[in-house]
Amino acid sequence: MKKAGLLKETQRHKILETSGANLISVDVQPEYQDYFGWDAFSYGKMINSGYEHLNSLTFLFNGPDLGFLSEQEYQWWLIEECGIHEDIINTSNFFDKGYAFFRYCMDENVDEDELVRFIQFMITKNITDSRDIDAEMWTTYMRDTGADESEVRDLLEPAEDMINIPDLMDFLKTYAGKLMLCGGGIQECLKEVEIALLALQKPYNIYTDFTY
Repeated sequence: MKKAGLLKETQRHKILETSGANLISVDVQPEYQDYFGWDAFSYGKMINSGYEHLNSLTFLFNGPDLGFLSEQEYQWWLIEECGIHEDIINTSNFFDKGYAFFRYCMDENVDEDELVRFIQFMITKNITDSRDIDAEMWTTYMRDTGADESEVRDLLEPAEDMINIPDLMDFLKTYAGKLMLCGGGIQECLKEVEIALLALQKPYNIYTDFTY
């Protein structure tokens, strides 16, 4: 499965011209503001000017379970500090996505295609926690996917630490049409969302002006 490519430098600002796209903003929240590389007001201006062209706007965020702002507090930050119009906030989607559901494999540098294949296997077998996979299931995984023993060894240790299928996957399943991502971190939470979309076979683009 091939990954959807990043927008080229010459395609910047296309969000303002793209009719019918679903924009998903990942972890653009005050706790990560020091890493943005752009100011919050510029992000808000992009949202305000592009909103009428979008099919939908969704804010994925890390919430109180990690000691961060509640959804309502986060919404007020977007309004007051980013300058996003209140009516846009009131008609947008918000989803507390959770954290580090694929990170054990990512941190162990498991091949991305292999990780996507493994997640798809878990979904097919209705397994939400990789720690529930026994020896017989690993044999089934090799048979069903064509994985060899070395690939299974690469997966085994991080899988025992836990890979889980988050509720976010069910949320992302509902999307149809063009998807565009922004936010971050590009090798952390944003990458987890990318991997989830790849596992669901949903193509996407990255709006690179507002990633971190």
